[in-house]
Amino acid sequence: MRSVPAVRILVLGAWAVVAASCSDSSSPPDDGGSKPPGELSVVHVAPASTPLFNTTVSFYAKRGENREGSLSFQDAAGGEGEEYVRLRIDANSLLALPNGDVIVPGDSVLITLSVVDPAEMLFDLQPTGLKFSPADPAELKIHYDHADGDINDDGVSNALDDALERTLAIWRQESPGDPFVRLTSVLTIETDEATADLTGFSRYALAY
Repeated sequence: MRSVPAVRILVLGAWAVVAASCSDSSSPPDDGGSKPPGELSVVHVAPASTPLFNTTVSFYAKRGENREGSLSFQDAAGGEGEEYVRLRIDANSLLALPNGDVIVPGDSVLITLSVVDPAEMLFDLQPTGLKFSPADPAELKIHYDHADGDINDDGVSNALDDALERTLAIWRQESPGDPFVRLTSVLTIETDEATADLTGFSRYALAY
């Protein structure tokens, strides 16, 4: 994606701005607003991007220790290249299992982060229903430098796509078919990164 020097970090909270020329997209809703799946525009991976090095990663999160897992793109030689998405779970993040049982220090939970579709920036985090502490949430970071510059998929990459880039956020879908809810997200245009705190597991997308 092209960087926009005049805009360094955007916190997509109670406001977002779309250029007046965005005739094919209305201003995004405030945080907590939702969209049905058919109305959410998920960012696509550029067709010319290198393939993914891994489409899924599993690791044990342990109460009392910092743990993380990541997915990457391939480099030119087919090895592990640039990071795509990273999930970080801090020592005090784990709160409760999907069945409601409290997670105590020393307990471990197997975490799986997967790409739902290699062509889209849509991810599945398991186990669904796992809960994190609101005071010390997990963190999801998406690097979108491999995104298609034609964000609105109208056949050209132009100023309209630059304006839409400023409205990108991480959205959560509780279960397939459910509406997506926009999370408070930190969008760093200069480095093509989007970050959001997570208090539970489900599906997450970089979208507008």
